[in-house]
Amino acid sequence: MGRKPDERITSEIGREICLRDNVVAMLTGSIAPLGNHYVITLGAVNAQSGDTLAREQVEVDSKEQVLRALDKASSNLRQKLGESLASVQQFATPLEQATTTSLDALQAFSLGQAEHLRLNDEAAIPHLKRAVELDPNFAMAYATLGVAYGNIGEFNLNREYVTKAFDLKDRGSERERFYISSHYYDEVTGEVEKAIATYEQWHQTYPRDTTPIDNLALAYNTTGQFEKGRAASADAMRNDPKDRFAYQNLTVAYVGLNRLEEARSIADQAVAQKLDSIGIRNMLFVMAFLRGDQAAMDRESARGQGTHEESIYLAQKAASQTARGQLKTANETYRAAVTSALRSDNKESAATMQAAGALRNANYGDCATAKSQASESLKQVANGANRPFAALVFAVCGDSAQAEKLLAGEARDYPLDTFIQSVFVPLVQAYTAMRHGTAATALPRLEAARPYELGNGRGNPGLWSIATRGTIYLQMKDGDKAAAEFRRLLDHRTSAALSELVPLSQLNLGRAYALSGDKEKAKTAYQDLFAMWKDADPGLPVLVQAKSEYGKLQ
Repeated sequence: MGRKPDERITSEIGREICLRDNVVAMLTGSIAPLGNHYVITLGAVNAQSGDTLAREQVEVDSKEQVLRALDKASSNLRQKLGESLASVQQFATPLEQATTTSLDALQAFSLGQAEHLRLNDEAAIPHLKRAVELDPNFAMAYATLGVAYGNIGEFNLNREYVTKAFDLKDRGSERERFYISSHYYDEVTGEVEKAIATYEQWHQTYPRDTTPIDNLALAYNTTGQFEKGRAASADAMRNDPKDRFAYQNLTVAYVGLNRLEEARSIADQAVAQKLDSIGIRNMLFVMAFLRGDQAAMDRESARGQGTHEESIYLAQKAASQTARGQLKTANETYRAAVTSALRSDNKESAATMQAAGALRNANYGDCATAKSQASESLKQVANGANRPFAALVFAVCGDSAQAEKLLAGEARDYPLDTFIQSVFVPLVQAYTAMRHGTAATALPRLEAARPYELGNGRGNPGLWSIATRGTIYLQMKDGDKAAAEFRRLLDHRTSAALSELVPLSQLNLGRAYALSGDKEKAKTAYQDLFAMWKDADPGLPVLVQAKSEYGKLQ
């Protein structure tokens, strides 16, 4: 429309939007001072003709009575528009209970919610913090504030505020209780299946509400159910063609399904309509990496420079460098990412990035650097999202006691967490068993991770279980079973394209074929690895070892 995105929407502009989008009716409202009194007016207008469909007007004596009067007026208006009395009563918790008794807090929340829906959580947080300062019992503001913190990687603050919301959830409406409870199970207790069940119930109750279906799609993608994620995202997009979350989730689902042309088409549509987000940009980076388009990768990385999201772009760039075997450059980029996150005061995010970089070093065999980085990460934040990754660093590097100590803390603090209990704990146990020469005993425990193996949640820990299972079979000298595991991981590489587990699985596939006596397949597997690592650090120890092993096959 040639207007600024933050321009105030008047009734005239609102009607023009309705005409452009073929919307049948428009709701209007005003709260106007009249001396010491306030007049609340609500109206429903036929967007095509401009005729009034229904109107309510209430006058109150003070500002404190505004929300109560607005609640009454809205219920009356809904009945005039044809909603049954039973429906109005079922879905009409009074506003002063459902949201807040403070009009100023409601205004601050609305500003924060608008930024959150634009996926601009850094900008949303100050408004949402102001809302809970003005009303310490504002459940929905606490919940949205917690979700916003989670979106920028500050998971301790995420859990703190969502828990506060959960404690206050009975003050909310039915829809708000769905929002709060589902995010509590998803982000605080970590009960993935319970969260999915709550999102599904919410969606059944409010089928035109895109929020539950968006979160369902996200949960499906997180657990590797990409076809379900695709269907849910498409459903959300049908309900709201301008839903940013739907574009983001649908792109992720298509990438996970290795349907890259469709993923790129959806991402391009989002960009063209200015509905893109850092999630869309991350997927464009991943797709550029998969097709070897360095110029496109550089363009996407450059978008983060000088922004609040700079550290996320840098961490992704570092991951791609690690996957290519460029460990020296990757370590420098990770340091820049950590520095950028700290500059934005995102301490837990910085610590998690540092632990992730440490884990990549551990996988490449540089345990001295890895353990130092993991220890430094834990000094910065002792019990954040970095702790499981630090535990894996020590497990990979043979310090079983420290690894088990860290995971014991996770298991104690999050006893119901699906990924902690079903993935991370069995992984640490598997590495301990391999260190003690009893790897086979860990295989049954790794079965708990199977439902989540292909998902993209929590740094793809599920893929770790596939790779670890393959490594156990190698240790057991069972080349055929080892090869099956590594082929499975490589067949689903798009869900973790930037993970170092992809080239390392390619290496281990060659080892598995050699163990089985299939020299030609082994040689091909090594050659594919060398293609992946054509720009790797020449002295990378694991590459040197791979070349030595390949030489023995000639």
